[in-house]
Amino acid sequence: MPGLNNDQVSTIIWFACGGFIAWASAGYGLGTLASPGSGFITFLAGLGISFFSFIGLVDATLRGRKGARWQPVMKDLDWGKAFRVLGALTAYALLLPRLGFIICTALFVGFMLRVVKPQGWPVVVAGGILAALGTYGIFELWLKAQLPRGPLGF
Repeated sequence: MPGLNNDQVSTIIWFACGGFIAWASAGYGLGTLASPGSGFITFLAGLGISFFSFIGLVDATLRGRKGARWQPVMKDLDWGKAFRVLGALTAYALLLPRLGFIICTALFVGFMLRVVKPQGWPVVVAGGILAALGTYGIFELWLKAQLPRGPLGF
């Protein structure tokens, strides 16, 4: 994209997406503040996306004037890491019903911390356990969402 930097291009795309969401949501009926229609929340979400992307566009344009230029997005991509993450997500989805949420999430986060963003074993073990228990507490205990139970019953 001649003349534009990466952030300008991405914020323009998000601005258009937000506008489309707001436009499509209006078709479902907005209602009023006292009695919102079915499209009210998604309309506001679309406006919010467009608003914040506009702010990002202004910032990217100002940085572009200081010399930030277009950079190839895939130039320095580590394909090995990308495929490890894809494999981990696939394994997580396949193992979740068998191992349950807590065990599967602890293993997934531990894998990400050890293999994708290499950390020491204490960080891997603590991070995996804390992430699994923290998200379990939020979704199962607080929000009362039913998460898959593993062979140990949790």
